[in-house]
Amino acid sequence: MNKPLKKSAINLYGLPSFGFQTMVNIEVMFFAAFLTDFAKIPLALVSTILLATSIADILAVPTAGVILEKSNMKWGKYRSWLLVGPPVAALFYILQFSQIGGAAEISAVIIFIGFVVSHLVWNTFYAAHISMNNALTTVREERISMASNRGMFNAAGALVFSYFGVKAIAAIGAGVGSPVLGYTIMAAITGGIMITCNLIYYVITKDYAQNGSEAQAGKPAEKMSVGEMFKQIIVNPPLIGLMLVELGRYLGRFIIFGMAFYYFKYVINDLPGLALFMTGLTISSFFAAMIAAPVAKRLGEKTTYMLALSLLVIGLLLVWFMPLEATAFKIIMFVAYIGYGLPDSLGVAMYSATVDYGEWKTGKNARGFIMSLISFPIKISVFVRSVIIAAVLGSVGYVADMATTPELVQAIKNGIALYPAIIMVIGLVLMFGLYTLTPKRMAEMSQEVAERKQSPLE
Repeated sequence: MNKPLKKSAINLYGLPSFGFQTMVNIEVMFFAAFLTDFAKIPLALVSTILLATSIADILAVPTAGVILEKSNMKWGKYRSWLLVGPPVAALFYILQFSQIGGAAEISAVIIFIGFVVSHLVWNTFYAAHISMNNALTTVREERISMASNRGMFNAAGALVFSYFGVKAIAAIGAGVGSPVLGYTIMAAITGGIMITCNLIYYVITKDYAQNGSEAQAGKPAEKMSVGEMFKQIIVNPPLIGLMLVELGRYLGRFIIFGMAFYYFKYVINDLPGLALFMTGLTISSFFAAMIAAPVAKRLGEKTTYMLALSLLVIGLLLVWFMPLEATAFKIIMFVAYIGYGLPDSLGVAMYSATVDYGEWKTGKNARGFIMSLISFPIKISVFVRSVIIAAVLGSVGYVADMATTPELVQAIKNGIALYPAIIMVIGLVLMFGLYTLTPKRMAEMSQEVAERKQSPLE
């Protein structure tokens, strides 16, 4: 019988995500710039690295899910990864931001190895942490609270890095007399923060180490084959609907971020305001995470998700349709972006529900594999984002510092607003039809699964 969760296990569930965000944002913001301007790798080779690492990152997601599902270390099937994974990932992450060897090709190989290994390992322990939302408790309200807290910690980690980390990289590089080492040392510092955050939550959850395990620690559990794991996707329409709408949501976000520079430069002529805009979006996400739990507990996760994302779509359509000054644009986007942050704070709880659905449908629990898929829409959307932005800019023959034309302005508005809105509407329609899980339905399925487990025929 699982023990009731103590407040610290619920309220600090997002702490590993805080550490992860402080570390990963070096890559999100500066990986390409590090390769070209600091490691001095030729552009053609940089393009190869970016393409190869993107593909490797996509493949790492299901691979990590299989590894997690097959593993069962003695400190808890999921909890153990919070102890053993972060140090390995941090070590190879440092290599990803290093310049070792005289030749650019040698540096490129080392950076690529650092990327691939760090991402495979962190996808595994990240999935383990996400899986603990489903493993630690079966109480819907606790799962929602944990997911909401993770959203706040996620936003806080990104905000802390954007405020302190960017300046720290340059300051460290200047202090040691090497801009490259500024990145290397910062990767080590943020890796240390990430390790510490995971270790703290590892200690907090000591009393729940075996929650969600199908076997005693150190003993083999009934293993699913890789084929059975992937079958869990096919027989799980709510999971398919959730991944598709999440793909649309993340793709919309990344396109917005990728097109923001061009919108501020050519449409509203306010390039200095870009930093405030990015910070404001993070604050909107944090506020959304604060209100996510009470709203979802009242309206239900699906309804809250769809209403919130609809708010973002409406905001984007206003941006596309109306001529806006810089201030009006920021206000509309800050409000609309709450519609991004609310679903971001509910995703973990909703994936947890699809785990329960899969167990009800098949009689087998693929928690680790299914929860690892939370990263899959992110990886795919990052890859597709680059294609869409390149197509938008290519449609008007964009070159740096070109003259502003009506065609350029319209293309940028289409890219930052219309196309993300269309993508998210498609995702919402698919989710509406496929994600059929309601609190009442979940309670019925949980009861049926419990009865099956108690049946002497099972």
